Amino acid sequence: MRSLFAIFFLFGLSIMSLAPRTPDLKANLGVNNGTFGTLLSMSSIGSLIMLLIGGQIVHRIGAKLALRLGSTVIAASFIILSSTSSSIIFLLANITAGGGISIYHIASTGHTLHRQDEVGRVILPKLHGAWGAGALSTAGIAFVIVDNFSVSGHISILMIVIWLMTQFFISKLSPTFPVRADGDDDYQLTSIKQFKFKISWFLSIGFFCASLMEFIIADWATLFGKEELNMPASIAALSYLIFILGLTIGRFLIGYALKFESESFWLKTGGLVGGGSLIITLFTSTYLVDSNKNLAVIIAFTGFFLAGLGSSAMSPLFFSIAGRLSNGNNAVAVAQLSFINALIIFIVKTVLAWVVQLTSITVALGITAAAMMSLIYFGKIGSKVRV
Repeated sequence: MRSLFAIFFLFGLSIMSLAPRTPDLKANLGVNNGTFGTLLSMSSIGSLIMLLIGGQIVHRIGAKLALRLGSTVIAASFIILSSTSSSIIFLLANITAGGGISIYHIASTGHTLHRQDEVGRVILPKLHGAWGAGALSTAGIAFVIVDNFSVSGHISILMIVIWLMTQFFISKLSPTFPVRADGDDDYQLTSIKQFKFKISWFLSIGFFCASLMEFIIADWATLFGKEELNMPASIAALSYLIFILGLTIGRFLIGYALKFESESFWLKTGGLVGGGSLIITLFTSTYLVDSNKNLAVIIAFTGFFLAGLGSSAMSPLFFSIAGRLSNGNNAVAVAQLSFINALIIFIVKTVLAWVVQLTSITVALGITAAAMMSLIYFGKIGSKVRV
């Protein structure tokens, strides 16, 4: 089980490594905020394609080879993303990275469902926590080295190390993979044939409002610190690190929290705390930055932490709800929910990039926080029964 934990930890460590270095990526490309945000959103194209065909690929080649393929695509794409000054190359590499991330997600989650049945207990929530720990670690690494390493050197070295470690732990997992590739057939997350698109719009819109925060903060938190609050690069990277800290703490604690209150309660509370606190703190910090910069920074960091804490339970709870509403077709429900969400996120991320260009990062983050606050309404889809 430690090797599976490592697979998820390294996944978080790798795919969130660019989030604290977004100012450097933007500087490399020499583009405005609207264009930069649009380029970042293009990874969704690769994700959408792979969410449709990835299940069939994993079915044909097996989860083990799919993990090797996904990790290799991620490493190569991220090295290119951190090194290029060409918007066209960045665009193509980002689409490719989105596909690599999705196939790794499909293979790792599918194999986890396979292992859950073998060991007879639920292990996926803890592995989400391992992913969060990896994302937290990568933000911490960026904070320490951002002033001394170029983004290209930082990401290239990190990706090579992570790739080597991932191959090692995949090999350690070898005895747990089915002998035949189709042994994971019941656990595949996606397949064009499976997609009938019986969409629950209430569930889908609720999940979009719940998950948007993670995507937008990954893109804009560090740039908010640098451009809106005039933080040094290393301090600006803390904006994202502190959000991930709240996210990680919350994901490790949600299992205990559900013993005290219901899904519905935590969805509504998370939306109110995460969204409401971010709106208040970000607008307050930008108002105070000229008169008391230190206080403004502390207030902003508090908002990012509470936003992470409020966001933490959203994805695990919505996937659980989707599975419960699917009459046993858990994998199909998760795949369809993920596909619809990726499509909406792609559109909204692009729109918000131009909101940033025309107004400010603060306004775009405020819109994101307002969407999260709508969980006060959409949270009623959760169970009202304590676990």
